[in-house]
Amino acid sequence: MSSRQQSKAAARQARVLREAQTRAAAARRRRLQALAATILTAVALGSVAVALTSGGSSANASSGGKLNGALVSSSLFAGIPQHGTVLGQPNAPVRIIEFADLQCPYCQEYTAQALPSLVTQYVRTGKVQMQFENLSFIGPDSVEAGHYAAAAAAQNKLWNFVDLMYLNQGTENTGYATPAYLRRLLQATPGLNVPAALSASQAPAAGEALSQSTRLAAQDGINSTPSFLIGRVGAPLRQFQPPTLTAAPFAAVLNSLLGGSK
Repeated sequence: MSSRQQSKAAARQARVLREAQTRAAAARRRRLQALAATILTAVALGSVAVALTSGGSSANASSGGKLNGALVSSSLFAGIPQHGTVLGQPNAPVRIIEFADLQCPYCQEYTAQALPSLVTQYVRTGKVQMQFENLSFIGPDSVEAGHYAAAAAAQNKLWNFVDLMYLNQGTENTGYATPAYLRRLLQATPGLNVPAALSASQAPAAGEALSQSTRLAAQDGINSTPSFLIGRVGAPLRQFQPPTLTAAPFAAVLNSLLGGSK
């Protein structure tokens, strides 16, 4: 191939790459705009609308099949203190706040790839405390699941419920988060009073919990999921957007905040 042909081929490849990047950026902007609109609306109204959903799902768990990862999830959080939306020892020196939507596939990716290692190495050892803020902006399934998550949080079992939700996540906005499916997640959450949680999921406090998360996101300039605030307790928390949703970039930041200790 002549140098001229090589130049043309390189130019074509560069053009194709730019077009692909432009399409990806446009898709991300649409998702961010949806989240931003949700946040602004919720702040203006002071609440998040409650939307009920029904219908089928492609997820095996929602159709009565076996739940994925129930035993592994139970083991991951066993013995670690939970208080509302917070996981970990109250005197942990470093804090992570996660902003996520229970339907978000990228949030599920973080939960599957990074969270187990971070919980085992940093939270269980008392070095890091985690807080989960539920942004239910993707659709009705997000809101419905968010109410059940808030009910689990009222019994200090949020992290178990959220983990099970991600391990059994269906396709966005397919109606898979039915009451029957969400009840099964509650039933698989160790030590949870299921009837009390079902009642709490329909109470105004569950909706207010989602509103509070949305207001916090607006206050901290959060405009995508998952997003993270990380810092030492008593110091300002800073936004952290990892290059990959694996444990490694989080570990690097945490080790730095902890003075290099692991």
